[in-house]
Amino acid sequence: MTDPKFFRKMAILAKVEATPGTLATVAAADAIEVSDVTLTPIDGDEVDQGVIRPYFGASETILVTQYRKLAFSVGFAGVAPAGTLPGYTALLRACAASATNTPAPDPDPNTLFDPVTDGVESISIYCTIDRRLYKMAGARGTFKITADAKGIPKWQFEFTGAFMPVEDVGGMPAVNYAAFQKPLGVNKLNTTLTLDGVTVACNAFSFDCGNQVVKQDLMNVDTTEITGRASTGSLTFRDTTVAVKDWIALARSSAAVPLVLKHGQAATNTITLNVPRAQIGKPSYAEQDGIHMITVPYRCIPSNAGNDEWSIKV
Repeated sequence: MTDPKFFRKMAILAKVEATPGTLATVAAADAIEVSDVTLTPIDGDEVDQGVIRPYFGASETILVTQYRKLAFSVGFAGVAPAGTLPGYTALLRACAASATNTPAPDPDPNTLFDPVTDGVESISIYCTIDRRLYKMAGARGTFKITADAKGIPKWQFEFTGAFMPVEDVGGMPAVNYAAFQKPLGVNKLNTTLTLDGVTVACNAFSFDCGNQVVKQDLMNVDTTEITGRASTGSLTFRDTTVAVKDWIALARSSAAVPLVLKHGQAATNTITLNVPRAQIGKPSYAEQDGIHMITVPYRCIPSNAGNDEWSIKV
């Protein structure tokens, strides 16, 4: 009888590739502290041969493309000490973002992530589940951010990469999660959100990077590409008086206003999402605990310079 394989006995390591599509060598410091993992060991396009026979019955299919997907969550948190690179840096770089690090002793040590269009990097991912290794080369992806009141804020990543055969390995890899801070709960103490200069009593917040990730498998080409980006999101908060802000009027005029989400308490373990031009969509109403709430969708609009529709400062 075969011994069971335990799904929660898992380690995920990721590293930026020097050459896209060529596996990078990982070490313990490349470990990613994850939750909510979904592994699709093989995916691809299947084509029915459509064979006709003198009797009913299915014809065989052929898997004409093969690739692998991996999705997981990471705590939406900052760093300590300030100016060190967060453990999820490689993940954001493979989601079409640049990472500009300003270390101490600068007066404002931080890492700034900005969207990019050209020169998108890729990562190698090593996912080991109870001594069974699933590798992905040339992986690129997209991400979301969720921050709901009385909850734990999270990054939600999804990556697509090249298929590689599964391997049995002798043991689990060494891991070091020192680059990951414990995420703080979303509440009045830790979290502030402003929309068009108004500090709103927010109950639920989401941001979707919106990368368009495609798997190209052509003659002499087998890559994962990011071919577009449309970043969107929504927030639900206590509705205000019209005198404070007329949200419906902003939607009618398709106004693009600043949005800032800051999560953390001090110089360390603080993270800020800044959307300079959040175009307000059509609001909707709801009720929570008998209190009138408004949900406002938004789109992140770049300036004429481009690649500036959002930034994340850690």
